[in-house]
Amino acid sequence: LGAGAGMLPLPRPNFDVDQTILTHQAEASRSPSGVDRLFIGDSSCLMDFSGKYLEEIEGGSHRVINLGSLSYLGLNGYAALLSRYAAANPGSLRTVVVLVHPEMLRGVAPVSDYLRLLSDYYAGADPGDASTFQGQLCGLFGLDIFRNRLLSRVPLPLPKPYGQYYGFNADLDEFMNRHRGSAVDPGQYGRRPGQGNAEYRLSPSWQDGCLALSAAVPPSAKLVIGITPVPASFAPPNYAARWKEMLDQWAQWMRADAQLTDLPPTLPDSFFASTTHLNEAGALYYTTILAKCLEPYAESAVK
Repeated sequence: LGAGAGMLPLPRPNFDVDQTILTHQAEASRSPSGVDRLFIGDSSCLMDFSGKYLEEIEGGSHRVINLGSLSYLGLNGYAALLSRYAAANPGSLRTVVVLVHPEMLRGVAPVSDYLRLLSDYYAGADPGDASTFQGQLCGLFGLDIFRNRLLSRVPLPLPKPYGQYYGFNADLDEFMNRHRGSAVDPGQYGRRPGQGNAEYRLSPSWQDGCLALSAAVPPSAKLVIGITPVPASFAPPNYAARWKEMLDQWAQWMRADAQLTDLPPTLPDSFFASTTHLNEAGALYYTTILAKCLEPYAESAVK
């Protein structure tokens, strides 16, 4: 009754790191901000550069928002975020930059739970699990409403090492507010067995998602794409040439106006928190490179 009468706050599920990131970016995507340069992509886009530092490097000539989120959303999920932002900020965008890790180029399948969380958030609906008897009882007795609208407002500690770096979920949310949507991976990379497969490739299954994301770019904006780096010791032989081939093919599928060919395919291991994320020092260094690569696209252009 309280939810139906509008007496309770809207749902804001943020009980872990992923949910906190996703709800923050969803809220940012539907808020008027009037920035002219938007970044979107997977968690490497989220973690690998600082939106705040980029604005400082550019002397305030551009206002930046980073809507990088999670690979589990897929390109169609990114298109939903971008479409929401464009609708809330008509005519403001001049550049949309898509950054993804080569791991995602292999065709990471979207996870329905994350897509559902995003759609529920936009609809103001309370996430729940109606597929189980326990979930149905939670919905019947209003426990989902209590959890998503009230309990979610109580600060919850994040797991290590995120808890050591940020503290609570509310602290992560505030950090992203201050840094224009960017976050920091507090880990430290060390080469160990079983850290994944470095045989990167571009999956044909990506083509439909590329078209959906490209179609979400507003007419006022250029579409610029780039591939984020991997640790030098993890990259396969001749990776730089393979990186360029993937970027060229992806640019065709995205119908991109430009591609960031001067971004480094690899960086030293000391700059990484994992095989997919830069650490804080690496992100600041990469931001300086990104600023230089974006200089040719500083002026507005019609797509």
